[in-house]
Parts: sequence; structure tokens; C-alpha cells
Amino acid sequence: MKKARDPRILANITVGFALFTIILILLAGRVLAGVDVFAHGEVYQGRSFMVFISETSDTPTLESVRDASLVFDGKKIAFYPYEKGMRAIVGCEPEKKPGEYPIEVKYTDNGGKVNLREISIMVSPKTYPKVSFWLIPSKKKLLAPALVDDEWGQIEKKLLDESPAKLWYGFYLRPVPGITTMPFGTREFVNGKPRSRHRGQDFRAQTGTPVAAAHNGKVVIAQFFKAFGGTVVIDHGQGINTLYFHLSKIIAHPGQEVKKGDRIGLAGSTGIASGPHLHWGMSVHDVRVDPMQWVETVIP
Repeated sequence: MKKARDPRILANITVGFALFTIILILLAGRVLAGVDVFAHGEVYQGRSFMVFISETSDTPTLESVRDASLVFDGKKIAFYPYEKGMRAIVGCEPEKKPGEYPIEVKYTDNGGKVNLREISIMVSPKTYPKVSFWLIPSKKKLLAPALVDDEWGQIEKKLLDESPAKLWYGFYLRPVPGITTMPFGTREFVNGKPRSRHRGQDFRAQTGTPVAAAHNGKVVIAQFFKAFGGTVVIDHGQGINTLYFHLSKIIAHPGQEVKKGDRIGLAGSTGIASGPHLHWGMSVHDVRVDPMQWVETVIP
């Protein structure tokens, strides 16, 4: 006669099997959740694009990812929290040769494992105009490379100092209402000699025209330079800065927190300028990009 099993043993087996089943379900859920890395499929020369990291579960929280960064065109760029995932904004140089380029993404999971992913983006050509203009001798001498490099080095230090808080929301504002006199990316010929592409958007603005902050941010530079003239730089957070050159008067001051539309200075023709106008620039992780994209499109 077969001996009956002890009910307590059967109960332990049942409980153990249930716990094992729950663990398998949880593990399967983690595998199914996964981490997805994706970006815009195409970017035009001189424009900005975004790369996202997210979990593929129904209720993503991205608690499993930290210390995320990417490398594009030799530049390391940080990811920042965005909704229930992470987002990096990348700038593409206007001289970047058209073609397909890799984006190397690196992140660390909660287990301490460093993960590497590679995606790609297509850089498409954009046609930029050419323009020739003349500078009087007193202005032309300001083009001296040593002077320009020294002053730009002072500005660049601020562009490289990234603050983690995102201060802008929605569309950016044109700083002045005037028409465009020289768009971003224009190939310049000064006094008959070729120079690099124009790194900002020039607007017609008579001396004394009020210049507005394009969006919320913190003023990190407000001073006069010989080459760039009256200059204001606003940090909008997460590696995004706007630059305002050739001001006749500076109203903002370093450390000031400004709101979109606040008056920060008056237009003029100080520095390397052939006449009164505003040069407005946009820097994305120290890459100058077309600022009008940020006026016409919401970059979240």
C-alpha cells in the first residue's frame, strides 16, 4: 500500500512553485520592457536633432538607465530627463559632409553594467547663399585672428558650462521684428576675401531698436568686446545658449534671470559690423546651429 504524502510537504511545494512562477514573470517583464534608443532619421546641415532613450514597456519609467551620453561627430553630449525617458539635443555643423553617420549611445543600468548602442542619422545637404560686403579699415582690423580667437575663447567658456535645468518651453521668439539681412549658414566674402559660414541670423535693426530675450534663461555674459561688440549670452539650460552681438547698449547683467520677451539691450553696429543690425546666434552644446529652426519648431 502506497504511503500518503505529508500535506505540509505538498503545501511547501505549491508555495515554492508559485514563487518561482512569479519570479519568472517578473524577469520576463524586465526583458520585455527593454530599452529603446531612437532618433530623427534625417537632419539638414546646420540644424538640430534629438535622440531619445525610453523603455518599451506599457508603463515606462526608465528607472533602469543612468549616466547616459552619446557621441556624434566626435563630441560627447549628455542626455537629460524628458517625460518618462531621456533626451539629448544634437547640433549638426553647416559644413558637415552629407551622408550617413553613426551615433554611439552609452548608458549604465542599475546593475552597473555599461551598455553601448549604435544608431545612425542621415545628414542631408542644405543650400546656403553667398554674400559679399565691405568693411572700412577701422572695422576690418577687428578681423585679426588673434583678437577674434581670444574673445571667442572667453565666450566659449560659458557655452561649455552646462546647467542641468531646462528653462525653455515651446517656441523661441525672434529678438527683433526686422527682416533677415543675412541668414544662418551664408558664405561670406569680406572685402573680396572668403571667410567661414555665417554662424547666426542677422536682422535689420536700427541703432536703439529694443532686443528681446528669445526665451527664459540666465544671462551669463553681458559685456562689450572689440570684435563682437556689445554682447549678451543667455543660458537656457541643458547646453542650449542664445547669443546677441553688436548691441549699442546692454541692459541685462550677468547672473540676471530673464523671461521670454524681456528687454536685454539695444541694437547697434558695434564690433565687426558694416551697419546697424542684430546678429542672433544659437549654440547647442557649443555647436552653432540655425536659430530660426527653434522659432519655427518646438524643440522639447
